[in-house]
Parts: sequence; C-alpha cells; structure tokens
Amino acid sequence: MSSTDVFRTRYLDELRAASAVLESFEAGAQAEAWVSGAVAEWRALDGVDGDLAPAVAEASPLAAGLIEWFLGGGQPQGEAVWLADLGRCELANVRQLSDPAAHHERALIFEYSLDGEPDHDLSVSIVAGLLTGVSIGPAGLVDGVAEDDDGLAIELVGVDTATAWVVEAIEQPLDQLSPSSEANIPLLLRRFGGEIVVPSASSIDRTLPPRDPEDDEWCADVVSSALRSVLAEPAPSSVGHAVDAFAVLVADQDPDALTVLDIAGVGTTETIDQTVLLKAVGAYFAPVDLTPHTDAQFEALVELEPVDWVGVVLGLTRSKAEGPPLDGDALVTFINRAPEITSTIPKKDAPRIAWTFDQMLFAWEVTGVINEAGRVSEAGRWLLAHSFVTAMKRPGS
Repeated sequence: MSSTDVFRTRYLDELRAASAVLESFEAGAQAEAWVSGAVAEWRALDGVDGDLAPAVAEASPLAAGLIEWFLGGGQPQGEAVWLADLGRCELANVRQLSDPAAHHERALIFEYSLDGEPDHDLSVSIVAGLLTGVSIGPAGLVDGVAEDDDGLAIELVGVDTATAWVVEAIEQPLDQLSPSSEANIPLLLRRFGGEIVVPSASSIDRTLPPRDPEDDEWCADVVSSALRSVLAEPAPSSVGHAVDAFAVLVADQDPDALTVLDIAGVGTTETIDQTVLLKAVGAYFAPVDLTPHTDAQFEALVELEPVDWVGVVLGLTRSKAEGPPLDGDALVTFINRAPEITSTIPKKDAPRIAWTFDQMLFAWEVTGVINEAGRVSEAGRWLLAHSFVTAMKRPGS
C-alpha cells in the first residue's frame, strides 16, 4: 500500500469519527465550514469527489448527505436543527478593511444574513492580488475591528466589485494560504457559484530539475567546515533511539513515515538502520520523488536552493534547547542570520518560503530531529549535519 493510500484510509477513519459533531451544530454556516474542510482535505489526498460520500454513508448518513449537497446534490435529510437553514443565507453587505499605508492589501468581509438577521461573516484577505486568507465566523467581525480603533479604514464595497477582486485572486496561485484557509476554498467557490470556476486539474511537469554537482559540493563543504566538531563526534545514544522509533513507525505503516521514505527514494522493505534514517532526515535536501505532495507544494519545494538548506542546517544545529518551537518562519530566520552565507530571503518572499518549509517539517518530526516540544533534539543536531553532507556528496548529486 502506498503512502497516499494509507493517508486516504486514515483520513476516512478520522472523518467517520468526526462526523458525530454534526448533530451538535446550531447553524448551517457551521455545517458548511465543516464539509468544506472535509472535501478540501480529501481533494488534497487526490481523492475522487464522488467516492467521499459513499465512504462515510454507513457511519454517518447525515455527513454523506451533506457532502453530496455541497458537491451539487439535493438537500440532505435528517433531524439536525441546522438542516432547514442550510444554504438559505443571503449576502447582505460587503465591507472592506484596509490600511491606508498598505494599498496592495485588502480584507473583504462578506456579511451574510438569514431571515433578515445577521448570521455569519466570510472573510477574504488579498495581498498584491493573491489570496492570503479565507475564514468563516460569526457575524460582527467588522464591528469588533471598529471598536479597536486601530487605524483601519472601513468602507462598503459593491458586491460586483468585491466579487471581481475575489475572482481575479482565486485564479492566481493559492500558495500563500494556511491549511485552514485552504480548506475553505471549496466553500468560497460554492458561495460565488458560477461566477468562480473551480480550477481545472493541474498538468504540471512533475520531473525534478537537475541538480548542480558543484553547488551541492560547495554547500557540503560549507557545512563540513562550520560543523567540523559535530561531524567528528560519534553518534549519541539518542540517534539509536531515533532509529528504533522510526522503524516502529514504518512497521506500523505510519503515513508520514512512508511519505518520507518515498521522498528519499527508500523502499519500505529496507531495514531501518542509521544509514536509512540519515537518508530520511535528508529527504528534502535532495529529494528523489515529490509526487506525494500537491502541485502547489511541489512547485514550492523544488524552488528551495541548496544554500537555503545550509542556513537551515547551521541554524538548527546551533540552536538552543530552550529556544522557541520550530516552524517555517524560524527556518527563514536561520537562513538570514547564517554568517557563512551572504544571500538572504527578501521580506516579500519570506511568507512563501516559510510556508514551503512548513510542508516538510513533518519529516523531521517522524525521524526524531524535532522533539515533542517542537524543538530540535540532541539526536537531531547530529543527524542534520551528517545527513546534509551525505545528501550533498552522494553519487549523482
């Protein structure tokens, strides 16, 4: 079974369990947000829309009916209090929140009503023409902002004008969205009906770009020189524990662990030892296969340069145990502060690069580089240095 198949199976199990919450909802907007996230997650796993409702129908007929309705079917049946209101909300106003000093940024609040009373808001953020946020919440968001008096300008916007802005933004790459915002894209598409066309299936070339052996060798030399003492140390006992823990995950068919092996080009039948763990830790330094990722993730990950990883490896190896939990923003900071490299991430590119790193951090969680507190582990410091040099100097690099 491939890692993608394992992910789908686990997701369906989780969705069946999560569907129990539907009975407790009090408003149709809550149900819409729930099903939007469910469909978005399924699509991210390359699941076929028509397969989702039947897969959960036995465990939750209500969830199956809601999914079918969301994808264009008839009204779902059941006794939940929100069913009668599902899809009846009407757009009452659109207001824009903007900072006079940032003309390229706008936040649009689509205010929906039900039977003449405020029901909920749909917030859409656009920066430089790109969608950066989509969220659904209770009514009154703009009122709360107005009370804070933080200098934002608030104005009514025509529905046609606001719709045009969203249509233009959704036709652009969606790689600036957080996972929670990305989950609301199907909801946004449904709300605007035929005015927004669902993006067609991608046909991007999944061939990995050729590597430059000289670049790889130079990066390996920089890390070797800067981390000479770490590379000279024998593996601490914690590395052995990391090997054993990763072997258990692989044996249990953990989807994240199997995905890391796919990225590293390691077969799932190989014995998990220190050599294999080093390949798994360095999977994204010189990936062999990125097909488990979505198109947006693929295109972002292949744009990472070897020198970016130099800054990340140096920063992580030198980071303090009591430092803040690691995320994409922290890795960007490591790159910009590494004294061994002169290049930095421009401020305008930092959010995208940080998002890109966030897509691969799971690999370091399952391989023991990042501990339960979200910080680099003792084993991680040793593994990062050795895996990077190994990846950059390997045959064919």
